Amino acid sequence: MQQLNTQQQQALMSDYLQTGWKQEVMEFSSVQLESGYIKGLIDVKHFQMPGDGEFHFSAQSAMIWISQLGIIYGCWDNQLATKAGEVYLRDIDLKFKRTINKTEQVSFEGYFPKQCKKKLSDDLVYYKNAKIIVESGAFIGRASFMVPLK
Repeated sequence: MQQLNTQQQQALMSDYLQTGWKQEVMEFSSVQLESGYIKGLIDVKHFQMPGDGEFHFSAQSAMIWISQLGIIYGCWDNQLATKAGEVYLRDIDLKFKRTINKTEQVSFEGYFPKQCKKKLSDDLVYYKNAKIIVESGAFIGRASFMVPLK
């Protein structure tokens, strides 16, 4: 078995994972909620330009913002003005069907039907298999969240 040294590893890795990913700055420009649904629009404020010269919304960044959707929706749905504790992304299953290259108003939607919400105790709610759609189906899948209430 061959062992790669640091230089050999770095030659094969994506620049954004080595130096750029930690430098990304993104934020919600808008969040809309109603029972069973949340939509957030993400603006990418800063990123490292990939080698091909075109921004690509990464799978890693998508998972972070999907987690934020779950946090906001779970708190809002349980009438919490602030997080009571750490909200956990329990599982996620995503398909990345096409690239997302835009940097403004990237759409993240979460569908939380009534049957996906289960109160586990006075202190904890579980949302199972919320449907996630990013940028009109570019990324799609399901995610589950644990939301503390106290």
